[in-house]
Amino acid sequence: MPASRARGSLLAIGGHEERRGEMRILEHFVQRCGGGAARLVVLSTASPTPQERSAEYETAFRELGAGHVSAFHQTRRAEAADPGLLRALERADGAFLTGGNQLKLVTLLGGTIAEAKLRQCHHAGLHLAGTSAGASALSAVMIARGRARSSARLSSVRMTPGLGILPRIIVDQHFRERDRFGRLLAAVLCNPSMLGLGLDEDTAFELGADDRIRVIGSGTLTVVDGTEIEATSLGTIPEDAPAAFAGMRLHVLTEGWGYDLASGAVERPAVEVQRPAALV
Repeated sequence: MPASRARGSLLAIGGHEERRGEMRILEHFVQRCGGGAARLVVLSTASPTPQERSAEYETAFRELGAGHVSAFHQTRRAEAADPGLLRALERADGAFLTGGNQLKLVTLLGGTIAEAKLRQCHHAGLHLAGTSAGASALSAVMIARGRARSSARLSSVRMTPGLGILPRIIVDQHFRERDRFGRLLAAVLCNPSMLGLGLDEDTAFELGADDRIRVIGSGTLTVVDGTEIEATSLGTIPEDAPAAFAGMRLHVLTEGWGYDLASGAVERPAVEVQRPAALV
């Protein structure tokens, strides 16, 4: 890993990003990690078919010109102490967490020497990316599962501790495609000091060392900010009843737009990204 003193960038992807053809999000990650000189580690721990998923990303990253790609997965927590994995993380420019099941990922990786090494290397300059379950697991408070609901109901979401690499953020993914607005609202109502970020498929946000987010990809990033909530009924109603609330802030951002975590300010692109007109 380069002797960078700045924290590496973090790329959270909403799932189903292009893995053939243009692959804009994955290409962005490869270029961020050094292009042809990039040394990448793929962690497919979350996947139910880890060998297949690892091979898919290895092929994609090599097609995009990455200099070296290695893949690892765990079926037992003890495997997180694999010396080969720890050495690969120390030497890597980027690490990529695949999709699958975020509970599986956190229960196998959380609290292990590999997680500590991943965190240490990220703070020393390692660029870190996660897609789908790999994105959700980056949160300190993680959405473990839930039901598609348009309204906020406590029964719509189940939360557990995540890896905590994003300490003030709750990430949800496949957001618009699986109608997950209600469960992210409920998660933020339960944790109003946290920022809810809902990622559509083939869409990512990149968080830099300056604590600014920018959006990449074909969909939207939904920002749910509960820090100024005035009132909510969530704590006084049955868990399957819809919650009332007032004062929630909501932003929907597309490619080129950004968000400053420190100030809560939305940052507009200097030049709007031109998109083809939608077919009606």
